[in-house]
Amino acid sequence: MLHYQIKKKPMKKSSSKLKEIETAIKHLSPEEQRRLLSRFTRLFQTQKIGPEDLEWLKAAEQAFSFWDNPEDEIYDAL
Repeated sequence: MLHYQIKKKPMKKSSSKLKEIETAIKHLSPEEQRRLLSRFTRLFQTQKIGPEDLEWLKAAEQAFSFWDNPEDEIYDAL
């Protein structure tokens, strides 16, 4: 479980929420990030995904960039 505070800055409402989510994801352990990614995958397989949902996913991608390395390439096709 995460135990930290996100400092809020004046931003657009959706931009602010995206930044908060991004910051929270960055503070997760690698195992927690894997579980979150798995849950996202299941969630979006069972629900219709709209354009705004895809924007949220795109914003979250940066939090997983540390997995872009040769050691983890075997997991890219999963």
